[in-house]
Amino acid sequence: MRRLRGIYFLALIAGCIFYIRDYRYWFALDDYQVKAQSQIMEQRLWEIFPKRCLTFWPYMYSDAQGIKEFLERDMPVIVETESSWTGKFTIKIEWLKAWIKVQWRGKIWCISRDGKMWEDRPGKQNDKEAERLIWKVNELEEEEPPHIYGVFETPLSTELIASFIDEFRGFKWFEAADEITLERRAGMDLFTLKLSSGTQKFEVMLQREKYKAYEEQGIGQSIENIFLDLINKGGNHIIDATYEGKFSVRNL
Repeated sequence: MRRLRGIYFLALIAGCIFYIRDYRYWFALDDYQVKAQSQIMEQRLWEIFPKRCLTFWPYMYSDAQGIKEFLERDMPVIVETESSWTGKFTIKIEWLKAWIKVQWRGKIWCISRDGKMWEDRPGKQNDKEAERLIWKVNELEEEEPPHIYGVFETPLSTELIASFIDEFRGFKWFEAADEITLERRAGMDLFTLKLSSGTQKFEVMLQREKYKAYEEQGIGQSIENIFLDLINKGGNHIIDATYEGKFSVRNL
């Protein structure tokens, strides 16, 4: 008899839970706020928002992560959900910030500093802070991503590009660059920069690995000295820094 009463009691509790979940309006999701940087973001959120969260807000605690993962794959955004034990939720959606832009597979792509990559669509993401240069990638040795739509992890080494920018930023020859191409040659990274100064055109070919033990002034300063000297002489030139500690200068 006692066991039967226990079963009845559990059934009553279960019935109450299902009743509250499905029919009690005070569990509906009505204490929420969406802070999105554009209408596009908010519209996409409601297109994929789980309907069960609208009628029973506690589901938001388990579904918030899935919403975040879906939107961050689907759009170049960062999603954060803040909540309280009383059922108040705030969903923040912000555009990812483009750090560099890359020409790859016939398209222009944005890459964030943490390695997220997405197709560049002007006006749909915050790219004001992106480096002014567009990088061209002729070949990637890393495995290609499983898909090239939405947002995905870039197969390009962001640390490689960051170290290159940090090492040479501030030199006049680097600031004069209009375009940089990155490829592999003989197992080493080859950077080819196209520069312009007034009517003069330059091309710098650089493999840093071959100049690790170069003069104390560093390879950046060495190229700077050559570049400034060639500006005074006039003409268009190629500065080839792909030799072991030597430089070759020829007409472009």
